[in-house]
Amino acid sequence: MKRGLRLRLALTHALVALLAIAVVAVIVLVVGGRRFDSYLAQVQNSRNAAVVSGLTQTYRAPDGWDASAIYALSQVARLNNVDVAVYSPQGKLLFTVQGLHMGRGMMGDRGMMSGAGNGMAGAGSGSAGGVSASPAATAATLDPARFEVQSYPVVVGGQKVATAEVYALRNARAGAESAYQSALTRNLVIAALVAAVLAFLISLLVSRRITGPLEELTDAAEDVAGGNFDVRVAPRGGDEVGALATAFNAMADRLARDEQWRRDMTADLSHELRTPLATIQSRIEALEDGVLPATPENLRVIGAEVERLGRLLGALRSLNELENEDVGVEHGSLDLAGVARDAMKRAETAFQAKGVALVGELSPVTVKADGDRLLQVVANLLDNALKFTPEGGRVMLAVAAVGPWAHLTVADSGPGIEPVDLPFVFDRFFRSQTARGTPGLGLGLAIARGLVEAQGGGIEAADRPEGGALFTVSLPQTR
Repeated sequence: MKRGLRLRLALTHALVALLAIAVVAVIVLVVGGRRFDSYLAQVQNSRNAAVVSGLTQTYRAPDGWDASAIYALSQVARLNNVDVAVYSPQGKLLFTVQGLHMGRGMMGDRGMMSGAGNGMAGAGSGSAGGVSASPAATAATLDPARFEVQSYPVVVGGQKVATAEVYALRNARAGAESAYQSALTRNLVIAALVAAVLAFLISLLVSRRITGPLEELTDAAEDVAGGNFDVRVAPRGGDEVGALATAFNAMADRLARDEQWRRDMTADLSHELRTPLATIQSRIEALEDGVLPATPENLRVIGAEVERLGRLLGALRSLNELENEDVGVEHGSLDLAGVARDAMKRAETAFQAKGVALVGELSPVTVKADGDRLLQVVANLLDNALKFTPEGGRVMLAVAAVGPWAHLTVADSGPGIEPVDLPFVFDRFFRSQTARGTPGLGLGLAIARGLVEAQGGGIEAADRPEGGALFTVSLPQTR
């Protein structure tokens, strides 16, 4: 299959080259044939004009042409491969000269032509260099399929002194055309074969450069399909194949991260479930064995672990609702600063227990949103900030109006966010290396993003230059 693509590309290029040569051949044969026919006609007219010019230049008034002049004309006729018959203005044949090659032309078919009348001096009864001495054949008696006859007036000093009929063989012109067409066709066939072979060879080289990276991508894709997410391909060039290789590497990176996240999520989820279940099981066994009395304090521990499991399942359910867009949001006008202030009161005890300062800079800003959902967003952001802020640290919660938007920001003094982790902090179950060992499953920020976007807002994460992480919630404010 891999080589099939390379062979198809090579054959396609070869066929395109042959098609191009064929189109050019048709155009050249049709147009070139017409142009060559026109060229032959021009050549014949030039030859005939040379004969007529010779007649004009050798004419001597009042006697006309003598034997030496006729001999010179015979050489001109032979050079131009024509026979010539010269008539007086009254239509009387004066003389003929034979110039058709091979010794058989109009004169050879009709016999030797003679000089006659007063227009020729010194011709006698013999011949001079191709001058005939037998009766002439007129154009009317010639075979029009073999001969082409053209008549020209011979004008000397502004007076017509004779008429010249020039006889040329048609097969000579047809032979030239046939030779031209044969040579042209032969050259076009050779050019087509050479072009096809060159196109095939060049296409093999080009297709190798194209299919080589594709074959590498195919092998890499098969490795990824087999579960090997560490395979990568080297992008070659900045063309579409290089872009495909880059996209494949990005996909493989994302699959590798997702696979790692899946493993981490499975481990974290197992830990989060195993701890409360183990506590509940041990307490129940102790109660059954009478080791612990069934006092409210002992039962309260079991209840706390059950609540912990409930919160975990609630977070998973909320995330599923957000991803399926089944979450219900009730929009109403409210003060974003009031929601933030309520969230600070609820988180105050947890911050004090860890020794982390929680500071608020809250300016009244009215937004149209769901108060309970916003309270959950702020609580998740504060819980995330408290998780990563060490004892003695500081968390700032601020609300302010920025243009048409209301901004709620949570800034902590923790380790911050690595640049490579910034694009993924809001993905479900994502936990960076710095988050390993901290409680939670990596669902709080994913839920916060879903709730904010469900209310027409946006949320962003950034690493603070002075240290720590910064989360910004943007909601359109109302007047």
